[in-house]
Order: sequence, then structure tokens, then C-alpha cells
Amino acid sequence: MEERLKELQDRVPERHKDLAKYTEHVFEAVNKVINEHRRVTALNATAGIKPDGEEERNFYRHMNQLKQIMLAELEKTVEDIEHKGYKNWEKHYEDGVDK
Repeated sequence: MEERLKELQDRVPERHKDLAKYTEHVFEAVNKVINEHRRVTALNATAGIKPDGEEERNFYRHMNQLKQIMLAELEKTVEDIEHKGYKNWEKHYEDGVDK
């Protein structure tokens, strides 16, 4: 996922780099939440509190889905930026990318 983010960062024109940087920062924040969750789960396991496997799977699945959604939306935005001014391009976002 990080590779795809880097690839999108390279595709974004210079004046829109803040979009990719924002997405990178959100990814870092999600990774911090995941690491904190791992730490708390490990501490609980040390204290004898057994983690619920289903809840753990759901947590990691949701975090992964969040990242995938963010990447998909960034990719749509980058495509709209790259095709700005193309008469036959069907925009992902009708309100445009420069507002």
C-alpha cells in the first residue's frame, strides 16, 4: 500500500503535492493506531486477558479497508487532476479538483 501511495505522490503535479502529503500523514496516524492497538493487546495478554480473535480480525480488516479507501480516493483525485481540461473526460468529482 505504501508503494502505491509513493507512486501516486509521484504522479501528483507539484501544486497539488499537499493532497498526497495529507494522505501520507493519515496513513501514519492509522499506523500509530494499529501499533497502539498491538501494544495494548500484548499488555492485556501479559495480564492474562485473552484477545477475541474475531474482534482482532475485524480491527485489522477495517484499518486495511480505511487505507484502501483513502488510496482509491486519492487515485481518483489524481486522475481528475491529470485529465483536467480534457473535453471527454468524465470527472470522478463534479465539483472539480481546484475548489
